Amino acid sequence: MLTGWRRGVLWAVATAAGLVVVGLTLLLWLKDLGTAGTVAGFIADTAAIVMVVLSVRALLIQSGQPQTRTTASGPQAVAAGNSIGRAVTGDGNRVSGPAPTVAPGSSAPNGAVEASGSKSVAAGDSIGEAVTGDNNT
Repeated sequence: MLTGWRRGVLWAVATAAGLVVVGLTLLLWLKDLGTAGTVAGFIADTAAIVMVVLSVRALLIQSGQPQTRTTASGPQAVAAGNSIGRAVTGDGNRVSGPAPTVAPGSSAPNGAVEASGSKSVAAGDSIGEAVTGDNNT
């Protein structure tokens, strides 16, 4: 929900857009098509320039933030950006009971989590239990 200054900006933009629509409608109603076309073109060009500026700003802000990456490669690999209660990889495993409770730890640097290789397990936070291999009970 929008609060504070964002709500004010939203209302200002909505009011301005409404006034523009009313003004263009009056120009068309008075059959001043030349002026209506000029005003509509000016407004469209101004809106396009503002949108380009805001898009570039958003891209610059996004590129300055750390990127999170969670990847798992390899057969039966497990990777999670957060905690893992229990990860079981391999064939023929018989694990019973509830998964252990995981206490929060420190996050991975820059949010990068990668599990590569056969039956590997990686988490951005804590791992309660990891059962790897075959035929574990």
